[in-house]
Amino acid sequence: ALKAEMERHIDGLKTELDASHAKSIDLESSLVAEREASAAKYSELEAEKTSVEAKLQDRIESHNAEVESIRENLTHMQTKLTDAESQSAALKAEMERHIDGLKTELDAS
Repeated sequence: ALKAEMERHIDGLKTELDASHAKSIDLESSLVAEREASAAKYSELEAEKTSVEAKLQDRIESHNAEVESIRENLTHMQTKLTDAESQSAALKAEMERHIDGLKTELDAS
């Protein structure tokens, strides 16, 4: 009787151990699937981040090129303006000399 009771007790422990082992395997499978899903999501987010960074870098380079073009245009315009001011000052001086000459002629006559 004692032997039969011990065998039933051992069988019960084996059953509990088997059930616990099955739960452990299920949990491990679940965790592996979750880890794989997380790794896939991480890869997806990394790819998206890389794409966004590349687009931003392209926009920065484009804007920098635009700013440089504007800067060159402004420099060119400033040079043209300075040249025009010099020509205007020279023309004004020439006109003043001409007017002075005409006044001198007028006074002499």
